[in-house]
Amino acid sequence: MSGGELLRLEGLEKHFILSRGLGWSRRRLRAVDNVSFAIPAGQTLGLVGESGCGKSTLGRVLVGLIAPTGGRILLDGQPVSPARSQTERRHIQMVFQDPYASLDPRMTIHEVVAEPLRINGGYTPERVDALLAQVGIAAEAGRRLPAQFSGGQRQRIAIARALALDPRILILDEAVSALDVSIQAQIVNLLRELQRRIGLTYLFISHDLSVVRHISQQVAVMYLGRIVEIGPCAQALDSPAHPYTQALLSAAPDPRRRGRRRIVLAGDLPNPLDPPSGCVFRTRCFKATERCAREVPALAPLPDGRQVACHYAEAVDRTRLAELLVPLTRASQDAGIPITKETHKEDPK
Repeated sequence: MSGGELLRLEGLEKHFILSRGLGWSRRRLRAVDNVSFAIPAGQTLGLVGESGCGKSTLGRVLVGLIAPTGGRILLDGQPVSPARSQTERRHIQMVFQDPYASLDPRMTIHEVVAEPLRINGGYTPERVDALLAQVGIAAEAGRRLPAQFSGGQRQRIAIARALALDPRILILDEAVSALDVSIQAQIVNLLRELQRRIGLTYLFISHDLSVVRHISQQVAVMYLGRIVEIGPCAQALDSPAHPYTQALLSAAPDPRRRGRRRIVLAGDLPNPLDPPSGCVFRTRCFKATERCAREVPALAPLPDGRQVACHYAEAVDRTRLAELLVPLTRASQDAGIPITKETHKEDPK
């Protein structure tokens, strides 16, 4: 069940000032650069992009682990102060990527889940047992240490700890990427069931488009600290409009499409200390022109309601993407971006 808008970001920024030592000039790294979006209550926004694009930094700013440089965070229409009060902190909780590192190995599972309750008041053994049962862990397992559990069980325990303070929204930072595929499905189904049952709202940070498609109602695509496309999941992943989103989808594994063509972006992310002028994606984009070097594209609405930051945004149906790659080949080579054809060797058996 979903309701009105719960979380809104307005021009959120996080900059890091770096220097190379005494006497060297200080340089600014824009890890999160003018990010704005909203998440309705009871829904999931999937945040995707390459490693190093700023996804995890954004999650840490939202949960209060690091302070923003600028912009605003609104929860239920009320600004969240940079110096979070204890009450404000409990409304936004986080589940981290590595279940082997996020739990204190010297504490029992009962103590891990009880810790936030003891700090904020309201601890009872029955409350801890109920939280563990909510994520599928037996109460008697609370006497054991994290090392005695599998990765999937540890992530369930981390979710129980995040739920201890009855948060309004969970930040899930690559919460299933360290798990086996079958265990990933179990955790995703658990998250969906919790959302249905208690009305949780999620920001689901991931690089796995198939998982994002399964759990999200909205998708935001991030590149070098900026949102380049955002909209309903079906529109963004079935008919991508930004060239970067098209490249991500063309690179996603699909066993049903053998011998397909795909967009291979040249090089890695640009140096975030010295980003390209204009559009930050232009150095890897097969549509780039001189205008892209001069003007920074703003997030602008398309007729279907999504927003795209591209001067030449064009929604392309996913089934037509492979067909369009053929005429794009010449333009891509002119821009220094190769387009290759995937080949798959058949199993000799």
